Order: sequence, then structure tokens, then C-alpha cells
Amino acid sequence: MDIGISTAIFYPEMVTEDAVALLGQHGFETLEVFANSFQEFTKDYGARLKEVAHDHNTKVRSIHTVSSAFEPYLFDGYERRRDDFFKIYKDFLDFGQILGAQVYTFHGLIKKPHPSMRFQDVVYIYEKMVYEAGLRDMVLAQENVSWCLSGDLQYLQRLKDAVKGPLKYTLDVKQAVKAGKSPEDYLAIYGEDLMNLHLNDHDDLATCLLPGEGHFDFKTLKKQVQDLGYEGPGIIEVYRENYDTVKDLKKSKEVLE
Repeated sequence: MDIGISTAIFYPEMVTEDAVALLGQHGFETLEVFANSFQEFTKDYGARLKEVAHDHNTKVRSIHTVSSAFEPYLFDGYERRRDDFFKIYKDFLDFGQILGAQVYTFHGLIKKPHPSMRFQDVVYIYEKMVYEAGLRDMVLAQENVSWCLSGDLQYLQRLKDAVKGPLKYTLDVKQAVKAGKSPEDYLAIYGEDLMNLHLNDHDDLATCLLPGEGHFDFKTLKKQVQDLGYEGPGIIEVYRENYDTVKDLKKSKEVLE
């Protein structure tokens, strides 16, 4: 399994293009790009970032963004607001297409959606999103997030059963831990639709550590995802406070490899 990393690890200290360059310089060939600003959704910025990635021998497999800033509004009770934010969603897909990304990692609904939004309305919006991603040779990959509805196993299963089209999934280890679940609980739902993998570690005191600094069993996880037919990368995704230098990130990559 190829071990990649998310540019989110540098937030808020480094702009995204500099993060891509630095990671490429340190031997990370596969990236998840986290767009930290609406300014980074533009086609011009996407073209610029594509050049940076190419110049530093990196490939962008997945994209992620400031989810809480717009994703919940895709399910807002006010139709015109939903339409506005769906345009933003398509802009972000265009950004990902320019970079050659295959996956859009999606947080989705917060735990208390607008009361006027019925479940069938939510499903309809997901199907629109899946369709638009497909037009750009990308997939929408719902991530398990502890503070969103997607942290709930029943909700995820219900979503998977209802949405027509290729809705895919991202497993995030730390978010499973924060939700009081095991990654295996989520994998049982995702099955062969697992499309992205966020790797992080934990111990009895901390829910997020660099891989190799906690007690999580990565060997077992590797077997579990391979048994599901997963052939994608493992993306290191931690917070800025979880490491000191880029050397720590390289060491974590080597541990996983």
C-alpha cells in the first residue's frame, strides 16, 4: 500500500501550494489536498497547484476542504441557499478535476440537520452530488466524522441502502475512535465501496497521534481493507499539534511502510 499524506497537517501555518512543494521535497508522492479557503477553489489556483505538484513529483489522489463552511448548507431548508452552495460544490469538483483527483472526501450533514429536510430529500441531494462527481471522473467518498451524522453507524447504513449510484466511503481511524467505535465497525458497512483511508494513531490518553506513536494495530487494518479489495493509498492525516517537524512525518511514513 502506498503511504501518502494530507496537506491539512500544516493548517494553519502554511499555504497549500507550499505544503505540496514541501511534502514533495521530502519524498511524499501521493497527496490528499485540503483546500483551506474558498480562494483555493478556483480553476486558476487549481492549474497553479497542478504545476507545483508536477514539479515536485507528487500526485493528488483526493481532495478535502473546509467542510463545515459549506457542506451543511447543501442540505439547508432554504432552496435558494442550497442552490448557491451546490454551485460551490461544483466549483470544488472542477478544482479537483484539474488536479487529477479521483476522490472527494466529504463530511456531509451535521448531527442536527434542518427539520424541514426529510431523509428522502437528503438522498436526492447525495445522488445529485454523486452524479456531478462522476461527470468529472471522481467519486464522492463519505467520511465517518464523529461530530457529523456520518459518525453514526445506523445513519451510514441507511444512506448506503438508499443512495443510488456509486457513493463511496472514506475511513478515518481517529474519527472512529472519537465516536467510540472501531474502524472495523465502519468497514463492515463500507465493504467494497471503501475508496479512501485516513491513517492516524491513538493511545489511552490521546485520540489522534502520528502513526507509530500509539497502540493501534495497523497490520490488522491493512489485512481488513485488503480483504475488501481496497487498492488505494493510506493517507496520513493528523493535526498540527501531533508532530514537531517534517522529519517526524517521514518517520511515520517509514513505520507504516
